[in-house]
Amino acid sequence: MKERWYGDDRDLVKWGVLLHLSDIYSVKRILQVAYFRTNEWCRLEIDGQEKSIPESVTSHFKNLNNIENLSSILQIKVLDSLFENRDEYKRKIAEAIRGPHPCIIFLDPDTGLQPSNSSPKLEHVLASELKYIWGEIPVGDLLVLYQHRTNRNRQDWIEPKRKQFEMALGLPCGGAKVANELPKNMSDVAFYYCRKETA
Repeated sequence: MKERWYGDDRDLVKWGVLLHLSDIYSVKRILQVAYFRTNEWCRLEIDGQEKSIPESVTSHFKNLNNIENLSSILQIKVLDSLFENRDEYKRKIAEAIRGPHPCIIFLDPDTGLQPSNSSPKLEHVLASELKYIWGEIPVGDLLVLYQHRTNRNRQDWIEPKRKQFEMALGLPCGGAKVANELPKNMSDVAFYYCRKETA
């Protein structure tokens, strides 16, 4: 997730969903895999002089780790390592998964699951990576994936992406559940999730 996306309206939906899931499944730990990537902030002009945004402002409004203080009941941990190399990042995810269980493993890329008809980009999670992570998490944990709307032409995008998520994990049709903002036809984000029931 690029820094600039942190703290927008989607984070309200995102963390609302995660807290409800933690309650429904009696989970006391959430690991947010941030797929963190830095970005250049906009520049300011003040009386004809170019200025940068002060670091104190960006650290207040865009500090990814602030979410760790969201709840006194839940242990929230952010994997905030810089996402540059996919193989190295997979290893970091596997290391971060170790800890108290049951846990929600929340994959939070910029866009979601890689479209089947495009080349890999850093804003996507690959199907092979989903399969790897699913193999690493213990029975009883939940895997949750953030997915941004894939099209703007009013066609259904939620169900095709759910099927792609299920295929990546080797789940039967209907094996994954969906959470999203209402009204559903206006939502531009969805969350695919499932609990690992067998090793």
